[in-house]
Amino acid sequence: MSQPTVQFAAMDLPPRVHFNPRDSSFRLDPYSHYKRLRETEPVYYSTMGVWFLAGYDDVNAALRDRRLAAQDIPSQVQRKSEFLRARSISPGQRSNLDALVANSRNWFVFKDPPDHTRLRRTVAKAFQRRPVETMRPYVRSSARSLLSPLMSKRHIDLVKDFSAHLPVNVIATLFGFPSADFEKLAGWAERLPRIFDPLVSFEELETLDRASREFKAYLDDICAEKRARPQSDLLSALVVAHDEQGQLSDDELMSTCIMTFSAGEESTAAMLGNGSLALINDRDRTDELRAHPDLLSQAVEELMRYDGPLQMTCRTAKEDLEIGGKLIRKGQAIYLLLGSANRDPARFPNPDALNWHRPRVEHIAFGAGHHACVGATLARVELEEAFRVLLEILPDLELTEEPQWRDHLVIRGMTSLPVQRRTPRLEALSSA
Repeated sequence: MSQPTVQFAAMDLPPRVHFNPRDSSFRLDPYSHYKRLRETEPVYYSTMGVWFLAGYDDVNAALRDRRLAAQDIPSQVQRKSEFLRARSISPGQRSNLDALVANSRNWFVFKDPPDHTRLRRTVAKAFQRRPVETMRPYVRSSARSLLSPLMSKRHIDLVKDFSAHLPVNVIATLFGFPSADFEKLAGWAERLPRIFDPLVSFEELETLDRASREFKAYLDDICAEKRARPQSDLLSALVVAHDEQGQLSDDELMSTCIMTFSAGEESTAAMLGNGSLALINDRDRTDELRAHPDLLSQAVEELMRYDGPLQMTCRTAKEDLEIGGKLIRKGQAIYLLLGSANRDPARFPNPDALNWHRPRVEHIAFGAGHHACVGATLARVELEEAFRVLLEILPDLELTEEPQWRDHLVIRGMTSLPVQRRTPRLEALSSA
């Protein structure tokens, strides 16, 4: 049923509210900015020419609203590619983003049903509860292998030594990639999610284009190996979906592999770092978790709410609609501030504090609706086991310097988390 048309007077424009995500202080602490926005104009039309939604109820509803379309980033990249090609000095030196366009235009995160449903279904089975639970021993073992060498060190960078490695080990193993290629894969996966950032530069886009070309060339060779010697891994299943079942075109096979791998690695790595920092900064909650490890599952949900990696996602209005008493016109972009929604005191009492005992932690850090994160179950298992091993092996960490945050509006994460042991603890690891 079509929605009724809402009429608004021309004077009903939102007042100018100071909300500038390009401010350097936003990167360090977005939550104070969100708080001010929620309290002044939670449905806000910015001088940037886009809408921002800050409240939990509005963001949660918008995530499920079929009148809002996924953001068409590939078309934006296509226009930038045409600009680069036009400004090239000579035909032999033409610059473009063709590989990035070809890669991203088949990411199901940028599509709506029915294409979104069809492409998502090809990977969804691998991320269901039963197959994911079989990965739990590997996650625990991999976390131990990364953390055990750090026991003898006084100074540690928890991002560079741990959180940057564990997720790529897990997702690469799920895909069936050779362990010798993990570092190379991590480099591509770290760069490609930058495409989501609205402030990405032309220079960075050219870097993403190179990563797209390199990752695709790599997949061409690996897929040929999987055809010759299929195994019980996700990449083999995707090759079968392409070759035998006709569910994927050539381009869709490549793009689905690249998007699923990159998103699964980068967001979980960011959350592992963010959660580790939260635990280091709250010794009481950390001590409680060590004393009651049965709270780990609940703690992961609370940590995701408290400082999740996905801070915002964008939608485009497919028709005129009303949100929070404001008229949003067809074609206008709407940024849904998930990080703000998860700190909304109207939904979460005392939202700026960690609490393992919240009766319902219905956060939206993984999104909601048909675009909810397909790998959420795997991410939860990775985080539970990673924090379990971290608290067992290195329970006594403290900051030595301020962490370094990535220059990224959409995915909040660190490039460095320098810590040290408060007291040496060199006893042997207990058996798994």
